[in-house]
Amino acid sequence: MATNSDKILAVFDFDDTLIDCDSDAWIVKLCPGGHDVPDWIWEKHRERRYMEFFEHLLQFLHDNGVTPMDILDFMASVPYTEGMEAALKFIGKNSDKFDCMIVSGANVMFIEATLKAHNVEHAVNKIYSNHGRVDDEGRMHVWAYHKHQCTICTVDICKGALLSEYVKEQAQKGVTYTKVVYVGDGVNDLCPSKGLGPFDVVMPRKGYKLIEKIEELTPENKLKADVIPWEQGSEVLAILEGLL
Repeated sequence: MATNSDKILAVFDFDDTLIDCDSDAWIVKLCPGGHDVPDWIWEKHRERRYMEFFEHLLQFLHDNGVTPMDILDFMASVPYTEGMEAALKFIGKNSDKFDCMIVSGANVMFIEATLKAHNVEHAVNKIYSNHGRVDDEGRMHVWAYHKHQCTICTVDICKGALLSEYVKEQAQKGVTYTKVVYVGDGVNDLCPSKGLGPFDVVMPRKGYKLIEKIEELTPENKLKADVIPWEQGSEVLAILEGLL
């Protein structure tokens, strides 16, 4: 039986997990007709230099008359993966049993816009993502959460380090997690997954890179946590419901 200090931690990626697309590809749709994003900007994306990509993309949108409000309104319309809104609402209704964090290589402004649009911001205790702000000239900026030397994650944010940091911070407040359920899809979700223990669960999305990377692990390097693939958020919700 859980106590006030004995909880389950649900951890979600954002792109292609909570939302059913990449936020960068979604925002590109805002480019005015006839103004394709230059290839040199896309090159930053191909090199996984995502914050540089976003900074140049945001400048390009600004130069073409797209405002920060246009961008955030458009992010508010991004489609959630089927069942994920229900999963977050379930967590919010059972906040005495669950804590919830989002750890993402997107940025806080985009994530908050979608959470508010779906009325699920109350379900999320912590967001770890890249920073963002709007300057005095009405131009949106993003920059890295931190720099690190992780060989799995992108240079802008290490999900494994941040998950470990949050668990330690909560422990200092007297909150102990009996189980972590990590839900993701990408290569950088392997890093936090490798740090989980035998009582935890990793849920890789079917058809995406994380499940491929898990299947490639050698027997001596396989994950300690249980691996439960998912396709729709209703499957994630079913796992969370089964933990109560």
